[in-house]
Amino acid sequence: MFIGVYRNNDPLNSLPEERISELISEGMKKGAHVFLFDASHIDVEQEVIHGTFREGNSWVQRNVPLPDVVLNEAPEPGQNRPECEDWLRRRVPFTTFLIHGKYDIQKKLKPLFKDFLIPTECLQDPDQFLAYLDVHGEVIDFRIHIQRDGTGRWALTKMYARTGNTDSIISNISKGGRIEDAADLLYRLFPSQADRISREMERLAIRIAETINRSYSFLIDELGTDFIVTPGGRIFFVDANISPPTPSHEQVRAARTIEYAHYVAKAGQLTPHPVIAMLTNDPNDKQLADACAYSAKWSNAVFYYFSPHDVHAELRYIKGYVLEDGEWEARYCPFPDVVYDRLKARGNTNYSDVYEALRHIPFTDERNGGSFSKKEIFEILQNHAELSSHLITYTTVENVGEILAFIDTYGTSIIKPSIGSFGSGIIVVQHEQEGFAVKTHEHVHQMNGEEFGQLISMHAAQKGFIIQKFIHSETRNGLPYHIRLHLVRNGSGEWSFISAFPFLSTPSEYKVVNDAGSLRTFTTWDCLSRHEFPNKEEVMLMRLERMATMAADHIAGHVKERLCELAIDVGIDSLGEIWIFEVNMNKIDSTHREFEVAQHMIPFTLSLR
Repeated sequence: MFIGVYRNNDPLNSLPEERISELISEGMKKGAHVFLFDASHIDVEQEVIHGTFREGNSWVQRNVPLPDVVLNEAPEPGQNRPECEDWLRRRVPFTTFLIHGKYDIQKKLKPLFKDFLIPTECLQDPDQFLAYLDVHGEVIDFRIHIQRDGTGRWALTKMYARTGNTDSIISNISKGGRIEDAADLLYRLFPSQADRISREMERLAIRIAETINRSYSFLIDELGTDFIVTPGGRIFFVDANISPPTPSHEQVRAARTIEYAHYVAKAGQLTPHPVIAMLTNDPNDKQLADACAYSAKWSNAVFYYFSPHDVHAELRYIKGYVLEDGEWEARYCPFPDVVYDRLKARGNTNYSDVYEALRHIPFTDERNGGSFSKKEIFEILQNHAELSSHLITYTTVENVGEILAFIDTYGTSIIKPSIGSFGSGIIVVQHEQEGFAVKTHEHVHQMNGEEFGQLISMHAAQKGFIIQKFIHSETRNGLPYHIRLHLVRNGSGEWSFISAFPFLSTPSEYKVVNDAGSLRTFTTWDCLSRHEFPNKEEVMLMRLERMATMAADHIAGHVKERLCELAIDVGIDSLGEIWIFEVNMNKIDSTHREFEVAQHMIPFTLSLR
């Protein structure tokens, strides 16, 4: 293996001599050839590097192929890079990347670590800043140096204390400060709390590093994380820096650096087990990811999840998240065998890169993302004799006369966009003696015939609305409800019925239960059915399951692209008749059904290899 140590200017003259020596020495121990080069040594035309090698006590230059990995010490901002470096980055993995500045890092950490952050407004006054730092008679902070190891995990490299000069407000070593052993100092200052403080600072440093890393498509290779400790033993985060100076522990740092370089070089290599990756940008998918990870392990497969901007196509690896000891941690992962697509944004130009990069890999869903047209779904269901009996009478919104005739015939009606999710844009219309009551989620509008005609004309002009007979699906106590019937494919490619999951609108006047602004609640089918269908619970559930499976088979047969998951929202009227409200094949929530989904979905993904 060849490892190149790179700087924009000559690393032989710009890096500490001990750092160079230790990197070369550790490389030899691990069977790697370590050489130095700068931008002027990159030969783009010949695709070689004019590398500087140490032979004995001398330095010699040899042409070598592109290295397996580049240790880029002290990287430059993108605008300062020479073109040849960008050319090399597209062909060879680099280990080190820049991160945002101190204030941006504070903002990234605030949601999870606000109790450990010094308020930024206090930093404007040096005297107040000193009150935080000068808590033991001298200015003291604790540097926690962590690095990723040969497995890609964070590990503690060294913890030490830095004490500043008298009358100084900083403890920086380059400004005259001194290094002390952290354990000795902690035991001297906090005899009864030293071990607790040490463990907590290490744990915080790693948690902070993982949190910072979530903002980037690459792995941060090392961080120097600084903390201060108040006289009462309270810990505050001060700063985090990439590429921290390590004059007192170059050998330890070099050993882990070379280990990590090996890891990065092999990041795109295939594993002996099948690899499943979930594509998502929704934080709410974390629990589903948990379930998928355990299910994949049971199936002797590897699982990770990733976001759409984490794919490094040229280098054939992805910055994904793997489950380690119950925590999700960032890693470089090989391209998967199958992608479980929870993003469902195929065809969206904002995400075209990820679908293009992984175009040769099977996805669980092949349909273009976005909501499916309700009108098209209803037309598909209309063609099935039995399913059509569960279809609510509807028509497209075309003109005022037809809509008035529809309302006269069917009474209270609901107008909804043909394309849309989460109950948005829905209105309920009721004919009254003085005109019409038009109910949105929040308001009831009283309209005369002319005003209502203008409203219908506006909807008709948009050519994307339908009107349906309103179905009263309400509990005995008058609470509107619908039931989500959730189906996923299983390992045989058949539809598995996951659950009947009831949602209720707590204000009885809110008739559209799935509106995003509703104060809605949910319950279990067992609870609802015992209350609403006493002595008929099993029979009703069998009816729901049979209809849902039939509908899923029929719809999948009329959609040419592969579907892996469907949600069918139904209502049940006072006579016990089941009515199909909507069919969703877009971003289907799996809350409280994660393990049921995973135990069917993982075998299905494996069947696509």
